[in-house]
Amino acid sequence: MHEKDLTLLEFPRIREIVSGYCSFSMSRALALELLPSSELDQIKRRLAESAEARRLLELEPGFSVYGLSDIAEPARYAALGRVLEPKILAEIRKSLGLLRRLKSKLDETAVSTPLLNQAASEIGDFAHLEKNLDKAISPEGSLLPHASEKLSLIRLRLRTKRSEVMERLQDFIQSDNTRRYIQEPIITEREGRFAIPVKAEHKGEIKGIVHDVSNSGATVFVEPFSTLDLGNEFKELEIEEMREIERILTELSAQVGALAPAIENGLGAAAKIDFALAKAGYAKRAGAREVEVYEPSATDPAMIRLDTARHPLLGAGAVPLSIELGKDFSILVITGPNTGGKTVALKVIGLLCLMTQAGLPVPAGEKTRLPVFRGIFADIGDEQSVQAALSTFSGHMSNIARILNNLKEKSLVLLDELGASTDPQEGSAIARAVLLHLLAKGVIGGATSHFTDLKVFAHVTPGMQNASFDFNPQTLAPTYHLTLGMPGGSNAIATAARFGIPAEVIGQAEAMLTEGTRQLEQLLAELQVEKKRLTDIEKTLEREKELLQKQNQALALELKTHREEKQAIIQQARDNVIEEVAALQKDLKQARNALERQKSEAALLMARNVSEDVRERLKKGIWQVPDSAKPDTDEGQLTAGDRVWLKEAEVEAVVLSQNERTGQVEVSSGPLRFKLGREGVTRLTGKSKDPRPAVQVLSSGRNARLELDLRGRRAEHVSPMLDEFLDDAASASLQEVRVIHGHGTGVLRSIVRELAARHPLVASLSAAPRDQGGDGATMLRLK
Repeated sequence: MHEKDLTLLEFPRIREIVSGYCSFSMSRALALELLPSSELDQIKRRLAESAEARRLLELEPGFSVYGLSDIAEPARYAALGRVLEPKILAEIRKSLGLLRRLKSKLDETAVSTPLLNQAASEIGDFAHLEKNLDKAISPEGSLLPHASEKLSLIRLRLRTKRSEVMERLQDFIQSDNTRRYIQEPIITEREGRFAIPVKAEHKGEIKGIVHDVSNSGATVFVEPFSTLDLGNEFKELEIEEMREIERILTELSAQVGALAPAIENGLGAAAKIDFALAKAGYAKRAGAREVEVYEPSATDPAMIRLDTARHPLLGAGAVPLSIELGKDFSILVITGPNTGGKTVALKVIGLLCLMTQAGLPVPAGEKTRLPVFRGIFADIGDEQSVQAALSTFSGHMSNIARILNNLKEKSLVLLDELGASTDPQEGSAIARAVLLHLLAKGVIGGATSHFTDLKVFAHVTPGMQNASFDFNPQTLAPTYHLTLGMPGGSNAIATAARFGIPAEVIGQAEAMLTEGTRQLEQLLAELQVEKKRLTDIEKTLEREKELLQKQNQALALELKTHREEKQAIIQQARDNVIEEVAALQKDLKQARNALERQKSEAALLMARNVSEDVRERLKKGIWQVPDSAKPDTDEGQLTAGDRVWLKEAEVEAVVLSQNERTGQVEVSSGPLRFKLGREGVTRLTGKSKDPRPAVQVLSSGRNARLELDLRGRRAEHVSPMLDEFLDDAASASLQEVRVIHGHGTGVLRSIVRELAARHPLVASLSAAPRDQGGDGATMLRLK
């Protein structure tokens, strides 16, 4: 097919629409590069894949390859030795997982989708690579701590060494000899080295290396000589960590590169499947279906049969077109009023043939049947070109010359306004000659025209047929319905009037028409009126026929109902007899059972007595725990160290403190510490008599948070939130936690660090590492 013909028939717009239903970049490329085929087997396979995809979406409405990425290029780079970044490896891991699930799902539906399953079979097995990537790379694209045993060990040593550096610097900060020189009691990180903020005027008092100076110049960040060796060891471990990371990424990239061809094949298979799903999605939205297509032969010649076909770009509002072209005639000459639908009809015929041969579903009825054409040619629209020095007529003639010189056997030719834009007599002669040439070549063709003698020519020439688009005889407006066997009037003057041409101009135009032309136009108008009258009669007869059919159906249903009622009456009589017999048998059985029950009345009386005795014992509370099992208590005043009994939990605890203002009591039971109201405890006066063994509660810390985010909080809310956070962390036996306060003005940071410095649960504090927030967060080591 020539690209010019595809463009004139708007096939590229169809490709763009279908590509919009694709979920994958490679399948979008397939859609945009789609071309019609003239190979029947390929066409049928494409249509069958589309039909399978529609069935698949009916079974699994949400089925899609959404999220799949084109990882072929990074895989090829990896094959050339490039080391891939963790984020790219994460994308490869995600896409490999989607390919695996796609193949698995189509394996499940192999019976109903054999072609799609066959395409999915081209997806290789990447389980080993997927497992290795999953072990080393997080879904977010970062290297996991356990990517290798060596990396885990290095990071463990890094954490240990970091703690040593922190402890040494913390001792330095808290030393009486150096405390007065410190700007803030924190540890910061500068250029990968640990430092402490020293007042600028005392920088000579702290022997060490200056790594940075604050913007104000009031603070210098110094790494003391006493921690220099520890800092160097920490830096060496960081370098060792980077080398191990590089090794891991290199190894994973090599594994990806080794499978690059298989990955590319798998992506290609996924693109084919997604393209089929896109065609199915388009079919659902456009009300389209796959139609029957066949190879013309001597016994089955080429014939276009369109059943309620609609132009795909006009949507649901398009007027359906039903036509058979090639059965009794090969060339169709369409006439009728301007803006009546002639050009759209040509485009519907050509575009639906192109879409079918491209394997796309089309908006047409199930009776549609189309042949395979070796060539589909079109001359539609204005080919005028200033740059090429072509007038409208020249442009049409240039395009028609191209068509006639490239005609193939079994072709479809569609010509709009044939012979127009020049002298009517010469244009009509050219139009007739072109149509005769097409007829002689045995092609199927359609042409639109306003030439009167061309209508006559089509009427008297075997193999040709007239057709016209109807118009309303009263309003002279087009109806967009095609009628075969009848030429149509152009109604140019009426159309001009409808678009607002002044009445005096319309009157002069009508007066200038020849008598024969006026008579012909009047005859065509009368034929339209007669046709409408016959159509109305046909519709009336059809309605009467439907009414008679409904009456016959109603009578048949009534007769059926009478027969069923008669049968029901007979059946009811039989059922009544059976029920009476069953009732007599039931009475006899009850009488027999009554005689048998008299023999066991004494045993039943004894069972009732036993049951009543059990109920009475339960009511008296024989299962209640005796008071002797409860501990001795009183409601006296509580002091720190008193043993108390927790009423609700029924366990023993020790009083830690009592808040006189709120009345709350803080107690401890085993490793747990908590607060509760005074009414929930009672003081123990003697040894606990609770027969139950002591209960130990072990906390896994899973509910304790590792960090507290205070950004945006008011200053008065910081203290209670920090207390609660540290209590939870200490109860969960956490060693280190992080408090996020942000940079801002530094007020929130100062409050947090001042509270933490004197908190009884905090052993030390420092600024967070750079990758965990730096000065925007504070790390707290708990006692």
